[in-house]
Amino acid sequence: MSEQNVVNIENLWTTRTERLGNRLLIGVQNQLPQSYEEEQQLFATLEARRSEIQNLTMDNNTYMVIHDDGSRMTVARLVSRVSDVPAGMVSLALPEEEYAVFRFEEKYICTFWQYFCDHEHHQKYGINTVKARFETFNDTLQPNGITEIYYPKE
Repeated sequence: MSEQNVVNIENLWTTRTERLGNRLLIGVQNQLPQSYEEEQQLFATLEARRSEIQNLTMDNNTYMVIHDDGSRMTVARLVSRVSDVPAGMVSLALPEEEYAVFRFEEKYICTFWQYFCDHEHHQKYGINTVKARFETFNDTLQPNGITEIYYPKE
């Protein structure tokens, strides 16, 4: 009989709680579901049109926000105020919120989503899956194979 290694799935990520203030975002948006290629096109479009966005902050994150009950994805940058929204872009306001932040190696992204398809796991972490959730993209996370996903707390 071979010995089997059992891994507790929750050991694949770390969690912390973080309170973030109001955030104003401008970016591009798609309906969900979408393909991986369509998602990558959103990032490419935002990067190509970044110079059109006024009032960008020093925040180097790109935000991938899932909102409207999971029916829309917006890829956006943080701005200090919304003035003119470039044609074909949208603005999004995320209110001050307390978040459960999940940090893990990107190779576990499918495992993470499979785990959080279960309502019982939402309750365990006290997360709200109806409100907008987001993932941050920057020079310190993805190049190092790390993902951070922010879920609003109940």
